[in-house]
Amino acid sequence: MARYDHLQLVRLPERFERRKHGGGSPPPDRDLAAHSTRLETELDAAIATQQRRRKAEFVDPSLILRVHMSGQLLEEQWEQLGLTVLSSDLDRSLVLFASTDEMQEFRRRLAVWKAGIPEGKKAPSYNGFIATIESIGAVEPRDRIGVRFREDGFTESSDFEDNTPYLVDLELWDLGERRLRERKLEQTEAYIEARDGEVLDRYIGPSITMARIRVSGALLKTLLAVEAVATIDQPPQPDVTTSEAYDLTLDNVPQLNGVAADAPLIGIIDSGINAHPFFDDILVGSIGVPARLGSADDFGHGTRVGGVAVFGDLRAQLAAGTLDRGARLCSAKVVNEHGAFDDRRLVPSQMREAITTLNADYGCRIFVIALGDTKRPYDGGKVGTWAATLDELARELDVVIIVSSGNRSPRGGNRLEQAVTQYPAYLLEDANRFFEPAGAMNVLTVGSLAHGEGLNAQHLAEVMVRPITRQNEPSPFSRIGPGVGGATKPDLVDIGGTLIYDPVVQRLRKGEEVPSAGVLTLHHAFINRLFTAGSGTSYAAPRVAFSAAQILGRMPTASANLIRALLVGSAEIPEAASERMALLGGDAIRSVLGHGMVDC
Repeated sequence: MARYDHLQLVRLPERFERRKHGGGSPPPDRDLAAHSTRLETELDAAIATQQRRRKAEFVDPSLILRVHMSGQLLEEQWEQLGLTVLSSDLDRSLVLFASTDEMQEFRRRLAVWKAGIPEGKKAPSYNGFIATIESIGAVEPRDRIGVRFREDGFTESSDFEDNTPYLVDLELWDLGERRLRERKLEQTEAYIEARDGEVLDRYIGPSITMARIRVSGALLKTLLAVEAVATIDQPPQPDVTTSEAYDLTLDNVPQLNGVAADAPLIGIIDSGINAHPFFDDILVGSIGVPARLGSADDFGHGTRVGGVAVFGDLRAQLAAGTLDRGARLCSAKVVNEHGAFDDRRLVPSQMREAITTLNADYGCRIFVIALGDTKRPYDGGKVGTWAATLDELARELDVVIIVSSGNRSPRGGNRLEQAVTQYPAYLLEDANRFFEPAGAMNVLTVGSLAHGEGLNAQHLAEVMVRPITRQNEPSPFSRIGPGVGGATKPDLVDIGGTLIYDPVVQRLRKGEEVPSAGVLTLHHAFINRLFTAGSGTSYAAPRVAFSAAQILGRMPTASANLIRALLVGSAEIPEAASERMALLGGDAIRSVLGHGMVDC
């Protein structure tokens, strides 16, 4: 039976409408007898292998297969046979669950296909299905080794030392109804405890079934051969840098760098920017549009956006013991203390006044607008008046305008767990299109990537609190394109934080609640705290502005078109993001990730 290099098993959600996977070769001309005989032999061998692996504690007639296809994955065809699709792989293979070993309907179709071409037909019955099956086998122990272990060099079960203890998270396949998964987990836990392993925590949700265990390497190897086990991996690692930053005061932060008087300016069009010790010498001016709004940041959003624009990756800087600012700031307050626009002004006129004033009075040429009209997701037609106004201003003033794509909580209520199990497919839902004004063609629209898993040290003991992302994968809240006429939108992506699934409080928690899930930035009330955190494309957009300021600092006379071109030209799609989105197709990668992440 053929062996295939290990690729990450990507769990597919139960009862989820799947995209049709295209590509691959058409069904090849097969020797009917030889091909059907080989598939039957491989199926019998896979069943025999699993029957040998089953211990007394795991006796069960269920069957889990790995099937490699030459063309489309044909999930619907397999489901018609009564099988459940558990996962898809990048090498065009499926992991399938059957409730019994018999596989009677599959064997029947195989026999019908083997019988040849019926009279009046051009091909054998079921040819488009049977002929595209390359091989059938069991899921191997190495396939169950999780990504964290693989990153540490554990690629085969033999890599684990028999007498070494391992703290791991064990996850079962989503085999269907809760009672079945509970029974499987109870069997597994009993097996572990009977062999001197420890079960430290467990979680059974609508589709996730997990246990945190401490076992010897010898027992871990045995568990890797258990068919109901989907993955065994090291627990997620917490982010301690962000929590440590929360305790910093002015007496123990690194020394600030000086910023030249002619350093590039970044204009923050938001809720204002408050006084902060890190802004004292670089905030050159603040206005309110309209003036009655004042310039104080009562809402807090603008100061957070400004902190990212000035420092870029503040978390990395603090970890390195530095505080290096890369630009100066100016601010136009356009929303009130509730984050709402003024009742008496049109948003396009506010945008025009804010940008033209900061450009004329201070010479600002880079602007960040981390705001959006949550009532106006893009519907594929013309952009709105806000976007059209930004397009006009970018041309008239030769300025770089950077906007966020907007945010969406992917799931809620009794579907909350799907934020984990259906990631990243839900990013492609029609409801996840970007907000106005992100469709503007002359601006840079920015989506979000996660900085990591987002868990803190307190979550280490709780197997039920689950990460959704890993570093440089798309943030689960990021809104997508394409734009007008299929244009690439977002143009770019950058770090904007993540969400974590917390069934204890029945919420998806972001950086404002759990700082480790967010982007580290400055607090708008520094007397209370110097730093804070947040999750959203609002923090990805100013990261791009930081990069734009570095270009403008080196090329002060560069046109806006050149700056935009250099940013986009330097962008690459991170490998982690590309791998995570690969099963959803090239169009999905472009719609979610645009040209990628700036590297400058």
